[in-house]
Amino acid sequence: MISKKILYTKVLGLAVAALTFVACSDTWDDHYDSLGNTSTSMHEGSLWQAIKGNTNLSNFANVLEACNYKPILDGSQVFTVFAPTNDQFTEAQAKALIDDYKQQLANNVPQKNNTVLKEFVQNHMALYNHSVSSLRSDTIVLMNGKYALLSDKTINGVNILDKNQLYENGVLYTLDKKVEYLPTVFEYVSKDPELDSLRSFLYNSHYYYREFLPGQSVPGSIVDGKMQYLDSVFAQRNELYSYLGLINSEDSTYLMLAPTNDVWKNMIEKYEPYFNFAEKVTNRDSLLYTMPRLLMVAGNTFSRTFNSDASLKDSAMSVQCTRNWVARKSNWFRPFEYFQYFKPLDANGAMDQVEKVTCSNGDVLKAPTWNINDLNTFNQYHINVSRIKEVSKVKDNRSTNPNDSLETVKQVIRFVTSDNKYYDKLWFNQYIEFEQQETQVQHSVTYILPNVLSNMGYDIYLVTAPALAGDSTASDFERLPTEIRCTVYNPGKGSEQLMGPDGTAKTFVTTADAVDYICLAEDYKFNTCTYGVSDEDLQALLKVETRVGNAEVRNGKKTRTMRINCVLLVPHGTMELVDALPSEIGNPGVPVAAKDQGTPGVLLYPHGKYTDRSYRGWYLQR
Repeated sequence: MISKKILYTKVLGLAVAALTFVACSDTWDDHYDSLGNTSTSMHEGSLWQAIKGNTNLSNFANVLEACNYKPILDGSQVFTVFAPTNDQFTEAQAKALIDDYKQQLANNVPQKNNTVLKEFVQNHMALYNHSVSSLRSDTIVLMNGKYALLSDKTINGVNILDKNQLYENGVLYTLDKKVEYLPTVFEYVSKDPELDSLRSFLYNSHYYYREFLPGQSVPGSIVDGKMQYLDSVFAQRNELYSYLGLINSEDSTYLMLAPTNDVWKNMIEKYEPYFNFAEKVTNRDSLLYTMPRLLMVAGNTFSRTFNSDASLKDSAMSVQCTRNWVARKSNWFRPFEYFQYFKPLDANGAMDQVEKVTCSNGDVLKAPTWNINDLNTFNQYHINVSRIKEVSKVKDNRSTNPNDSLETVKQVIRFVTSDNKYYDKLWFNQYIEFEQQETQVQHSVTYILPNVLSNMGYDIYLVTAPALAGDSTASDFERLPTEIRCTVYNPGKGSEQLMGPDGTAKTFVTTADAVDYICLAEDYKFNTCTYGVSDEDLQALLKVETRVGNAEVRNGKKTRTMRINCVLLVPHGTMELVDALPSEIGNPGVPVAAKDQGTPGVLLYPHGKYTDRSYRGWYLQR
């Protein structure tokens, strides 16, 4: 379940790219001796003097000077610079970069956000000295945090013309062309106009910020006891990274399904009615905007650690997916396949007909259609086993305080043991027995129905347990049925409705010695949403009360003791009563007679579709 906490709390920053690949030596000779470059000698002057003095690097030098990197490369800080020659880095290209840089300055874009610095200047520089030999290749970290593969012939596939040119404050390489900047998955979203809607949400200032990295910045002088930096390096941070995955980290690899603008618009219009929060909900305006969009990207990102090319032929497990099936059963008692999509590459699969864009840490999959069903993501089963708001009370006649009261029932949790024939037939193998404390009155219990969506059709079931489930030696009297009436309250104790599957109020009699799925309503819609709302006074409620006459109790026909396993809210049409075991199912949705004469089962297929993987997604309660 997605918590609204993500809307208001900061997350831990991304791990800073460690400079563990950088080799720093006390002397140039020692450093180069270790690489077998004993013939290499030191050149006079700084890196800036070397670049400025090389007429074939004039275009590169002009960009550096316009971006105020002359004092940086003329100072004492040690750098490695990869300089493209004029042959394929033209004067026109250099001028375009300079104009872009100045335009961003005119638009008050801070230096730390200037794309010319990050995507060009810092993409051709690294802190410290890096040299190469034919004996090995190495991975280095560029000034912008990007990783680059450096060999004695290439850097990220770009040919090196001159290498290991030693100067007083670093090493100079010349290249036959510039090193292309490859954006991360997160960065690419901001660059593609077809993904503007997604970018607007992911880069919303409520989530998006930058963090200064002093270890990768260029220090200058100390003024008033505070370090001044000649060049400041920042890392992108976003609260959504903890939700989507570290899609801006060079250390991770992801696939991200990215809805194009038309898809985004259509899906948000579909989802917005589901999140009509009550006026009294804290931060209502923020939730109205955020929740449909947050849940639009729920389950859209896939770590390559768990989604290899081979595994994607079978299924895709998103970052939001609970990968461990034991944990799924712990969460829901059934291993629901939320945020997991089978056969994603097949026709109409989650990744069908996408356009793949290669990024530095994975791929963006631009989706012109949306093949993820909300039944696979946020439109989930709600299984309330024990979240109770209150039980019925009567005045305490033994107290002198007129406001004192007594609960008419005591709540006792009963567990179904593995040797009991009802084991695995009740959700979480437990139920609550509401033992009578007052025998001459009707009793009631009010359940909270959390995280309901507005304008979303639900089928509402009350699941009751037989006495034998908790005690295989239960007496005939204990095994008597009870009669109940149920009332639903819209969130905030709003309008109330007596429940019946045909829309009319009625009472229900439980079946002795059976697990009953009592259908209280079909396609019921709540008027407001409580998704992520914690205030109990703003929740939807279900009141269950006995309707057993005194004569029926005296004559041993019925009991006022209630045994409730759970309240079950399921998306309309995704649960079906059948008389068949999974192995006997033919076509989905077609009941098949069971071979035995046992109690009709309840076949649960939460995604509304059949899968051919040993009936995953189909569950039978008997």
